[in-house]
Amino acid sequence: MELDETRRQILTAPGHLLILGGPGCGKTTIALLKAATLLDNLESEQRVLFLSFSRAAVRQISDRMRGTLTKSTRDRLEVRTFHSFFLELVRAHGPLRTGKPSAFIPPDRERQLRADFTGDWNEETHRLIREEGRYVFDRLAETAATLLTTIAPVRALYSDTYPLIIVDEFQDTSDDQWQAVKALSSTSTIACLADPDQRIYEGFVAGVDEKRIEYAIAHLHPETFDLSADNHRSPGSGLLDYANAVLRNDATQPVPQNVATWTYQWAGDCEARVHGAIVRLREVMEGHLGRTPTIAVLASTNALVARISEQISADREHPTNTTMILPAIDHELNWDPALSAAAGYVVASIMEWPGLARDEALTGTLRAIADYYRIKLDGGVQGARAKISTIDRAITALQTNTALRSNAAKIIATAFDAALQFVGQPVSDWQLARGRLRGAAELEEIFNKARLLRLFKATDALAWELIDAWNGTNAYTDAALAVRRVLANETLEAAQAEPVPVSLMNMHKSKGKEFDTVIIAEGQYNAPLLKPDWSLSQTQAARRLLRVAITRARHVVIFVRPIGAEALTTPEPMIVAGSAAVPPITRASGENEVESLAHQ
Repeated sequence: MELDETRRQILTAPGHLLILGGPGCGKTTIALLKAATLLDNLESEQRVLFLSFSRAAVRQISDRMRGTLTKSTRDRLEVRTFHSFFLELVRAHGPLRTGKPSAFIPPDRERQLRADFTGDWNEETHRLIREEGRYVFDRLAETAATLLTTIAPVRALYSDTYPLIIVDEFQDTSDDQWQAVKALSSTSTIACLADPDQRIYEGFVAGVDEKRIEYAIAHLHPETFDLSADNHRSPGSGLLDYANAVLRNDATQPVPQNVATWTYQWAGDCEARVHGAIVRLREVMEGHLGRTPTIAVLASTNALVARISEQISADREHPTNTTMILPAIDHELNWDPALSAAAGYVVASIMEWPGLARDEALTGTLRAIADYYRIKLDGGVQGARAKISTIDRAITALQTNTALRSNAAKIIATAFDAALQFVGQPVSDWQLARGRLRGAAELEEIFNKARLLRLFKATDALAWELIDAWNGTNAYTDAALAVRRVLANETLEAAQAEPVPVSLMNMHKSKGKEFDTVIIAEGQYNAPLLKPDWSLSQTQAARRLLRVAITRARHVVIFVRPIGAEALTTPEPMIVAGSAAVPPITRASGENEVESLAHQ
């Protein structure tokens, strides 16, 4: 990065900072350089703290550190998610409030407890803290803020350890996160990195306030720097200008050549169209970048993302060219973990069967199935209550030695009696156990959700945990506990594995990431990008989310949309199905590297 006058001023500014700017403007890089200027003057035990929201953002910031800072400097800069930082703080100092050791309730377990609780859950979470020292996910920030605000020695300890705290995506901080930062600001220097137009969690996450930046200005009185005119992610490509035009519904801004829309006509064609787009994009981009490109497939709902994952996981016939086969695509699915984790616990319970007595084994699996539907009930799926009651009756029938009436319970019992033969290979044994979840609607749903865990790499943390759980003979001891431990850690800690070239996720999860190319998919009857009957606030929230999705790309964006979908800017021409092309890649100068290539 070439340091202009504004960036030189950031490096020398002495107090609190507010650095504003859009995607790719260099906020993160200049913040890292700012940290580097201070580290030589710190005591040996002091660090710079960089707080962000997601594991992916932490990983990306850590990667950028390797290209920006020396190893000795990197070792003294801690990049953490808010929740992992707060969890550590609460574990260490929570007993000052309760007099009891602090324990964390994983999110999946919390949802099960909440589904069974009939009173005021908010009050119950406070009781759990007061009387048992147990914390649910959403109480970590509140507790950390309380500790830092009310206990001066704790605040002094953390301020002394972290003289500079950099807060990424500051516009999306919640009230509790802001209170924690605010408490530390009395003696630590705070650097806020923010983009008001990326405020996508307002109304989506409790406590996020559209006036957060105003509150920071009023309290911190920071020196403010605006880098919004810069774009280092996709310079000269027109992507940022187009994303801003979508945000503001500005039809006067032309659609750049490296943005295209591929349309489809029938429900179900979306997934196949995306599959074809991935194959074609990979072919084109490999030839012109000289390396394997990174491709993200984004949608507005997890359901559509999951369907696309199923589509691209196997060889498929091309939707328009029956002589062509679209190959399976190895990909990373960034799933919403709660239901998938609960489904995983069901599979893991089956892996314990050979080491347990019949009633104990069946009861454990049926309870795991009931817990899966408790999570669904907590998510608002009312039909889940009847399934919970059915499974609970089956458990009672086992305990009283009466006939099973539930079809799902009968299938589970038959599977146990068939005596599964595990061999100590976690992947194949996992698939064997998962295969028992067929034949009833309740089981089929869990089977499909468990597939999203994608246990297909020998180095996977889940595989290693299951290897440790293997009893050496025929079963996995405490397999469900092992899986629960891994997934709970994954909730809080940044994954260190390198991402695969193709990633699937919802648009909210894409925030803080960047890719060579982005495919934005829209379902025909659900997962819309825009709808004409939405309120103004709904439409603006959707447009902010679209801006985030578009600006994840460095080179190319392809929309996959149903014919007749609401235009992103009015008026906007749509490319008709069958004539879509891979758009050209553009240089910083605006010159085309590739002519438009007809979709095959």
